[in-house]
Amino acid sequence: MMDLFKFNSIEIRDLAVSTFAIALIFAWNGGSIIPIINMNFIITFIVILIAVGTGFVLHELAHRTVARHFGAISEFRAWYNGLAIALVLKILIGTTFIAPGAVYIWKDYLTSRENGLISIAGPLTNVALAIVFYMFYLMHIPIISDIGYHGYYINIFLAGFNMIPIPPFDGSKILSWNPKIYLLTTIPLAYLIFFH
Repeated sequence: MMDLFKFNSIEIRDLAVSTFAIALIFAWNGGSIIPIINMNFIITFIVILIAVGTGFVLHELAHRTVARHFGAISEFRAWYNGLAIALVLKILIGTTFIAPGAVYIWKDYLTSRENGLISIAGPLTNVALAIVFYMFYLMHIPIISDIGYHGYYINIFLAGFNMIPIPPFDGSKILSWNPKIYLLTTIPLAYLIFFH
């Protein structure tokens, strides 16, 4: 079994680049070739970087750790074409669409249950982080509340986005493993995304 917490230099680079790019996309209003750099943007970027850094990185590491627990080789790889597409969409139409990369898993055979547990680990990590960030938001302390606000919404967004039941999203693997668990996870997330 691989060391659960061992990283190589490629993984560290890809996680860092993806985290920076996602934070830029969330912080940037879009509609221009480059973001307007001012103090407000810098503060927003730093706040979102903290929120994204925890949400995105821990989501991917949850997949990676559970996969390694089941004896699979697993490493994160950035999808640089996806990051470029996300930046172009932000420039042209100001929309946020993110496909930064994924944890790639190699094993001769994974059961449906193992695959489902690996897949659900990421969104559940985001839900747990959203609860923590919401508590920060409720403190009503400048900067900390801002981090809490952005951390909550980014983590709910990441969890919900990844529960889309279409391959290669996590939701498709969870649904094929256990439809009841898929619904128990997705219905509350859908409520939080669309009605909260």
